[in-house]
Amino acid sequence: MARTNRSGGRAPAAAGTTAGSGRRKGAERRAARAGRLTQLRTVFRLTRQRDPRAVWWSLLGLVIPVGIVGVLLGLVVGPLWTWLPIGIVLGLLGAVNVFSRRVQKTAYAEMEGQPGAAAGIIERMRGDWRLTPAVAVNRNQDVVHRVVCRAGVVIIAEGRGRGQRDLLGTEVRRVRKVVGETPIHDIVIGSGPGEVPLPKLRLTLMRLPRTLRRGEVDPLARRLRAVSSPTLPIPKGPIPRSIPRGGKIR
Repeated sequence: MARTNRSGGRAPAAAGTTAGSGRRKGAERRAARAGRLTQLRTVFRLTRQRDPRAVWWSLLGLVIPVGIVGVLLGLVVGPLWTWLPIGIVLGLLGAVNVFSRRVQKTAYAEMEGQPGAAAGIIERMRGDWRLTPAVAVNRNQDVVHRVVCRAGVVIIAEGRGRGQRDLLGTEVRRVRKVVGETPIHDIVIGSGPGEVPLPKLRLTLMRLPRTLRRGEVDPLARRLRAVSSPTLPIPKGPIPRSIPRGGKIR
């Protein structure tokens, strides 16, 4: 009887603990959902301010599939009630895809010309991209980043001054002494001849031929880190435009 009484006394406490845990998890899920909605509203508002046509292009991405797939095929092939929901779903997907591309385009426009913009894009890429930002910097805020990947070593130069190509050449020669016959690719961010615009950087990197095996990337990255020289402090991502060149980032 004593054991039965003790067990019965613990059961409500265990049930209360489980219920409390469930309430906390539910509150966390609701908070996360509210945070995502707030973030989406903020992105929508900022994109609409900087790119007023984004909403109209998104609506066009919604209307075309609904009109062609939903209404036209519904009337010609039939029945309408079958094709219309398909058209609506495709239209919603099209609108989201168009809007996300406009958001990306707006973000690239905001980042372009800022030191660290290329590094910010690479950090968001999926896959095995071993980025070392700002391996070389000069007083004009020209920056060189180094990426180790399946394509070998990629040296990326960006900046506002004219010294980025000098920094690029110096870094390529220094890396060549370390990596030997490993392929080295050099990229200059810009809109001039032989340069890669910032919005096309991701696609350019993805198209590089893969010459290294997966197991060769990490040893190569460690070897380059071991011989890297200290550089001037610089943020990994793009510098906000509201901060003056001589100002401090806290």
